[in-house]
Amino acid sequence: MAHARSFDNGAPNLHWLRCVRSAAVVLLGCLVTDPAAYAQTLTLRHPRDLLASAPEAFAAWLETARAAPVTREDMRNILRELPPKGEVTELEYQAQAKVNAVRQLLTATRRDWYEVKVIDLPQAVVALHARAVILISAPAVALLSGAELRALAAHEIGHEYVWGEWERAHQHADQERLKELELVCDAIATVTLHHLGRDPAVLVDAIEKLSRSNRDRFGTATHEKNYPALAERRAFVRAIAQWLRGRSSRNLRDSWN
Repeated sequence: MAHARSFDNGAPNLHWLRCVRSAAVVLLGCLVTDPAAYAQTLTLRHPRDLLASAPEAFAAWLETARAAPVTREDMRNILRELPPKGEVTELEYQAQAKVNAVRQLLTATRRDWYEVKVIDLPQAVVALHARAVILISAPAVALLSGAELRALAAHEIGHEYVWGEWERAHQHADQERLKELELVCDAIATVTLHHLGRDPAVLVDAIEKLSRSNRDRFGTATHEKNYPALAERRAFVRAIAQWLRGRSSRNLRDSWN
């Protein structure tokens, strides 16, 4: 069983929800407003441009453009800003194993300096806070498998590379660019999972589960229009996976468009 720290009149839930809304979030439509933009910006006109490049070049770019770890002082400040209550501190064995799968991904991608927090929110959500903390709500832990949480964490890593550009697109209410950047993060997750020998198709399966669960409980998300349709994301992830296996980039672009 999972245990959360005590609550005072429900306030910690509200504080965590506000924190999630300031993070890069999978599916709930909450866009980044945190001003700290650490990572380099990916300057692609459209995600399909990836399919015209060489997979090896893109993989190399992911290494050279990766953001430096936040300093210990910055991490202390980031953690200090999080709500003091509402974090889930005890997990049953299966839930802990799922969270461990996320930590294993972070270690495999040399991001073991990230923090992972399970939080008590009613929404099923996975978020990247301040480019340093992966937030996973308790319902998301219960709903998803370890492989699905790992895939969503790989997507969140992608936000390192588009952090500043995504914020600018949000400030200008540029829905099309926001959708494109989500697909870029899907591509980064696909490449990451492929290199680790994992099935990238799990990524969209996880997003679909979150979407269905939250819609059933809360209705359509306010900012869902900023996200690509699930069918488009699934087709794009499939095209990226085939691109990694060496299929013709022109054929892939034609099949995805």
